[in-house]
Amino acid sequence: MKELTFKSYEQFLQFNEHKAMEKAIMKGFQGEELETFKREFQERAKAMWKEYDCDHWVQKHGYVIINVWKDGIGKRKITRGRPKKLDSEKYIHSVHVRLDDEAYRKLTNHCQENQMDVSEAIRDFIKTL
Repeated sequence: MKELTFKSYEQFLQFNEHKAMEKAIMKGFQGEELETFKREFQERAKAMWKEYDCDHWVQKHGYVIINVWKDGIGKRKITRGRPKKLDSEKYIHSVHVRLDDEAYRKLTNHCQENQMDVSEAIRDFIKTL
């Protein structure tokens, strides 16, 4: 499986234009046959982008990851998965804390009021230190 990361639709189109040309040359296409192949390749890429609502994911996360692989027959399958976090956004340390009833109630109330999870609230509190 190969993971491709795109930060914009334009970057995706540019990649597909290059890939279409690469495949067309490998197949020996020339002239009108080459132009038809490139146009159909780009149309399939555009349809896939729309089908998986990639614009939404680029807007939400700043990028989209597209997984590409071949099935048992050798035919390519393309799917979109949940975008992975960039290495700079990954949390690698875990902390366990025991709280009394009052502290826990304050924390959960804060989380409900601000519509955030407990981990996010704790990270925000630490940032204010």
